[in-house]
Amino acid sequence: MPSSDTNSSAGEVFTASVLDGAGRERAGEVLREHGLLRLSRLGGRDDVLLAAGRLMSSLWQHRDADPDGLTVIRDTGRHTGRPGFAGLGRGPLALHTECAQQPDPPRLILLACARAGDEGGESLLVDGQAVLAELTAHHPAALEALSVDRAAYFGGSGGHFTPVLQPLSDGRWRLRLRQDDLARFSPDAETHLPALRRAIDRNTVRLRLTPGQGVVLDNHRLLHGRTAFLGERLILRALGEPHPTLGLGPGFPAPWSLPSPTTAHAESRPEGTPGELLPPAERLTVNTRHCRPTVSW
Repeated sequence: MPSSDTNSSAGEVFTASVLDGAGRERAGEVLREHGLLRLSRLGGRDDVLLAAGRLMSSLWQHRDADPDGLTVIRDTGRHTGRPGFAGLGRGPLALHTECAQQPDPPRLILLACARAGDEGGESLLVDGQAVLAELTAHHPAALEALSVDRAAYFGGSGGHFTPVLQPLSDGRWRLRLRQDDLARFSPDAETHLPALRRAIDRNTVRLRLTPGQGVVLDNHRLLHGRTAFLGERLILRALGEPHPTLGLGPGFPAPWSLPSPTTAHAESRPEGTPGELLPPAERLTVNTRHCRPTVSW
């Protein structure tokens, strides 16, 4: 599994104070290209809320969130072993989509490190575009099985049937996954989970956040998780919908639909793509939708 840090290649680092005007437009360009935006100099809740307010048009009010909309992700000492609560312990957290059981999960996640812990606690990230490319090129049957409407069921009694990789219009896709006791798959999809998990593992990077650093993730494109940790790790999290200025279209573009300086669109598609899957304001408000099971950091 490759390693990374907050000084790697996913675009420049932003502070909350510059996420306005041209700075916010540039942040949108980075998010559209990479699905990830790096933040620094987050001094506390006020800075995290400022960044969220400039990048999100509304915040989701998570069940575990404080009145200001931020959720403190830490080891509570009370949730070990409970399905859907792995994020509130200190063990490893499998890569997943936040609120995968919801009909329409929040688009953006902001994760800000307030305390790093003594050991471990690395963030795990994987780009759905890379997973899609690998399945298309090497496991087209897996992609077909995982893209049907009822490939998976995420959540408890109030959960949701969904594709894992969902083809959208205009050659775009959306990734949705959880890998805990609240995830079930159709027999056909279950057969192809090993191929999916190998693709995820090969494309996972590690990101070590230090106090004051943060990331904003496109939750419809990137999976996120965490390694086990020791000590008092503390993360502040905001969930929300993107500010219109960011210009995020639905999902993410398929790798074969990205512009190429040397090849035409039709020629840039990886060999083996299944035919049936080919592409044809500043004021922060709090949304009352709730993400019931906690599956994040």
